[in-house]
Amino acid sequence: MTEFKQLDIYWVDLEPTKGAETKKLRPCVIVQGDLVNIQSKTLVVAPMLPNHKSWPFAVNLNPTSINKLDKDRHINLKQLRAIDISRIGKKQGRLESEYLQSIKQALAIVFDL
Repeated sequence: MTEFKQLDIYWVDLEPTKGAETKKLRPCVIVQGDLVNIQSKTLVVAPMLPNHKSWPFAVNLNPTSINKLDKDRHINLKQLRAIDISRIGKKQGRLESEYLQSIKQALAIVFDL
């Protein structure tokens, strides 16, 4: 079984979807903590969408040699998904740890913590 880590970026098949859910095959970051990831058959991920956004629940990203993103993107933390690992495709890269605090702040906004 693959060892999934928080902040790893994978391509995830988000179909089928309903309504306003994020669609298509997209890069997603694993936001679930590593302790929960151990031998887990499900993961909590957040999709990465094109361009930067000024939303309080979005974290803007720039491509680097570590995250291996193809263009400027944002993590939409309002669109968290619990997915079965069978939806996971190719590993893209790894999100730099400097983004973790911004992710936590955006999640605090989403969940009113």
